[in-house]
Amino acid sequence: MRNRTTILLLILATVALSAAAAGVAGYWYIKPAVVTMAVSAEPSPEYRFARKLAEVLAQNRASIRLELMTAESGQQAMTRLSQNEADLALVRSDDRRIPPMARSVAVLEEQVLLLITPAKSKVRSLADLAKRHTLVMDRDGRNEALFRRLMEQYRHDGRPASVTVVPPGTPLAPRLASGGGIDAAILLMPLSRLSGPEDFAAMERDFKGFSVQAITDAKALERKIPGLYAETIEAGLLSGSPRIPDEDLDTVAVQRLLVARAKLPEQYVVEVMRALFENGRQLAVEQTFATRIEPPSTEKAALIAIHPGAQQYVSGEIKTLFDRYADVVFIGLYAAGILGSGAVALYGMVFRRAPIHAGSRAHALAALRERARAARDGQELDAVEMEIEMVLDGVLSGLADGAISPRGLEGFRLAYDAARDAVAASRRGIITPPRS
Repeated sequence: MRNRTTILLLILATVALSAAAAGVAGYWYIKPAVVTMAVSAEPSPEYRFARKLAEVLAQNRASIRLELMTAESGQQAMTRLSQNEADLALVRSDDRRIPPMARSVAVLEEQVLLLITPAKSKVRSLADLAKRHTLVMDRDGRNEALFRRLMEQYRHDGRPASVTVVPPGTPLAPRLASGGGIDAAILLMPLSRLSGPEDFAAMERDFKGFSVQAITDAKALERKIPGLYAETIEAGLLSGSPRIPDEDLDTVAVQRLLVARAKLPEQYVVEVMRALFENGRQLAVEQTFATRIEPPSTEKAALIAIHPGAQQYVSGEIKTLFDRYADVVFIGLYAAGILGSGAVALYGMVFRRAPIHAGSRAHALAALRERARAARDGQELDAVEMEIEMVLDGVLSGLADGAISPRGLEGFRLAYDAARDAVAASRRGIITPPRS
């Protein structure tokens, strides 16, 4: 009864452990992983984009959930990425301190530089701004830093340059008008916004004669400043009527990139790529940000190397679950085999009864020998002899199936012979009674 209870408890424990392991594995597989993204505070276009991305991932029941972590500046976002506090971040291609462990995921936006001058201005290029008072529209110091780097390329010290920094949305017409004290304005405008003509059409109405100057050295500047790219503004892109610009203009641009930690699991980045390129319309911040999301550069000489997960999505060679965990599955099967063998051995130790020594049956034969000696008639001796043979049959059967070990077998033989001799002697005494 005790053995049955033990067996039942072990079976129940095995079933419970198996169910628990399956439940843990299922929960681990189904539960979305949390991915953190460092982004500027609300209500910036970047924050609105990141919030939309988090909503899309939740709606699509992706294997990841996106949590937003606000950063006061782009530098703080990069610091959090480098310290593994964030998994994703937005950087600008001309940032000087992009962490070496950052890997590109997507190009979210391209910002082109516009050099705007008032009517009858003698400024025709960046080189003419050396001793001019320049207005730079800036939100976080990046545009001013880029302007000073550009001025250094013309052998002008960028720091003493006369610069006035104003926040985005500041009206330019009053500043560039006669008496405004500004000789030129530097703007970095998203291509998403340039497709909307309202800003420049209104400026043309309020401020007649302004011009958008070409950056004629765009190709050279692209080679000199990492993260800067030559770009062309098509005629009429800023405004169709009046036509601004009236012909194609060369300029420079920077990219807004979504980057990830190099060690962020590839399948997480694949999920982000799916959301970006299969739900682009939902993610766009209208005429402001991320209306033309593009895959990152796959070239080995790219400014920021592409993340392996993004590379899989771009090349269409996304790894399956088995591809990702083939090694784990192999090791798991190997470990399961070892554990299974151990479990079988454990069950064998628990369920298997210890074999009886053959010598232990000698006590029964000794008792039968005494009964044979005390027998008074042939019927009692027949019964004793039958029991002796039953003991012998039991030992022989036990030796055959392993229930009885051969230990003490010699003693058993001696006891068996003694019992048989006692039966024979008693029979002779009954047949030939003693003389009086």
